[in-house]
Amino acid sequence: MRTLKDQIKSISLFMATLILFQSCATYKTPSTLEQAVREQKEVKIVTVDDNAYKYKYIVYEDGQFYGVKDNPGEDVRFPINVEEVEEVLMKKKLPWWAWALIGYLVIMASIGLYYVATDDSF
Repeated sequence: MRTLKDQIKSISLFMATLILFQSCATYKTPSTLEQAVREQKEVKIVTVDDNAYKYKYIVYEDGQFYGVKDNPGEDVRFPINVEEVEEVLMKKKLPWWAWALIGYLVIMASIGLYYVATDDSF
């Protein structure tokens, strides 16, 4: 029979893996403001002063870039000063098939942990 300490270790390892998978969407793709306008993805803008601003997407109207944030019920636009922008990072997400694979692995790991925890032959 497995000891309680071994079971807790297995469960904590499983939970740590789940937490790791939650951080799969990151701001890693360096790009320009023009590319961010075309792709309409979530964007993180880092300024020369090392301030970071996250926007739902970027729009370009009347010669000015605007960062759009989601406010309950409406989208709010904030003007972006191009001279202060140091880096534009677009959000990179996992494709649908990767999420399906992760879901499958989590379910299989859960079933495996259940059988290991309830097996008395150890």
